Amino acid sequence: MKTRIAAVALVALLALTGCAGNGSQGDAPVVSTESETAAPLTAESPTGEPQESDAESAFLAMVGESLPENTIIPDATDEQLLAAGMEACERLRAGETSDTITLIEGEQKNGADIYADSGAIITSARLTLCPDQV
Repeated sequence: MKTRIAAVALVALLALTGCAGNGSQGDAPVVSTESETAAPLTAESPTGEPQESDAESAFLAMVGESLPENTIIPDATDEQLLAAGMEACERLRAGETSDTITLIEGEQKNGADIYADSGAIITSARLTLCPDQV
């Protein structure tokens, strides 16, 4: 009885492994079965952090290029920069002028009498996140 079960299991195993080959049998083409192509392909749902929008990506790239070399916020995260950009949009919509807005605690005006880091964030936000404020 044990021999018969072992023989059946061996035949089943050989049948399964024979079907699980890599599909490259010489130059013979690999043909999909109907069950493999019947269901439409669907993308998996992204996991983890939500993806940035195109405007947010453009904003982050522009801020990265616009911040002065001696920036006071060299370690700012993308989330912090995006929050500052959104704050800039809100404050501009509320009627504040860009030369009076500082988005960084303790930021001082430079020799040109501007907030250099905030100015880079504000300009980038105007062009990407809140183009209605250009």
